[in-house]
Amino acid sequence: MRDVTIKHQVTYSDVINIRLPIWEGLVRLMGKLSGIISKINGSAGNITFRRLNGETVVSEKVTQVRNPRSEAQMRTRTKFTNIVSMYRGIRPLLNYGFEAKPKTLSDYNMFVKVNMQRTPIYLTKQAVAGGACVATAYQISQGSLPAIVLTGTGQNVKTDIRLGGESITSSTTVAQFSAAVVQNNADYRYGDQISFFLVKQMVNADTSIPYCQFSAAKVILDAANESTLADVTGGSHGFASADGMLAHVGNDGDCAYAWVHTRKSDGKTLVSSQSLVSANSQEAEYKGDNAYNLSKSSYGSSIESFLVPDGNANAPVSGGESGGGDEGGGGL
Repeated sequence: MRDVTIKHQVTYSDVINIRLPIWEGLVRLMGKLSGIISKINGSAGNITFRRLNGETVVSEKVTQVRNPRSEAQMRTRTKFTNIVSMYRGIRPLLNYGFEAKPKTLSDYNMFVKVNMQRTPIYLTKQAVAGGACVATAYQISQGSLPAIVLTGTGQNVKTDIRLGGESITSSTTVAQFSAAVVQNNADYRYGDQISFFLVKQMVNADTSIPYCQFSAAKVILDAANESTLADVTGGSHGFASADGMLAHVGNDGDCAYAWVHTRKSDGKTLVSSQSLVSANSQEAEYKGDNAYNLSKSSYGSSIESFLVPDGNANAPVSGGESGGGDEGGGGL
């Protein structure tokens, strides 16, 4: 590719009317302009103008990925799909989940960003088209409040939220629960909210495609609320007690779940940084090399792989030098 400097003067209106085929043979993708238009920045049609080293450079916009099926592209594509599926399901429950996100990024952008580095879940193209989603340990919030620390695995996980001598029963009121939390945990105050998110793993009986059901329960710490905790939370297993701590007690089947602490402060929602705990026995099927290869093959093989030797061939052992053979033949 050669850069070409146009020496004759051109008016701005002339530039706007340039059509790329006119330039073919002179410059394919890039040319440097000087003269009247030396300070143009911006775009016109498929042409983009920018300043580089004191000159105006014009280039054609790139509209196609050079190799959409390279190994790197396939790795990204195949692990991206489940993240998007999870966000679609949990989005209505998770507004303002990323407290300190840049103004240029949305909660969706942040959800994808923080979870692309997690252990990937690989879905086939057909599964994605059928609405597939696999519950796994994705991060769902990020903020300045101290994280709720969890201990345990599977269905039996305790938080570090101390309840003092309070054991949660069917008759425990919100007021009693709130007092227990505020009095025994310095990081909590009345008016704060504790939310419990549950992602249940399901499988379509007709297609065998995995999908998720999303739900959440919340309690605002309120000293005057005499409603029972069970009524407010719908009997959620995430609002139970174990060893004097707020805990998940009960069987929600294959699932992933998390607690999030939030607070309203000066018109802003503060959140704790939390990730889902996975209690999903089905997710192993969608992890690892086998799952990746199935996913990749469903999108078509990498177009780079055909000409790349796999390096597993062995040369015959002989007394002569290895090489391409002599001119006399000796071929097959």
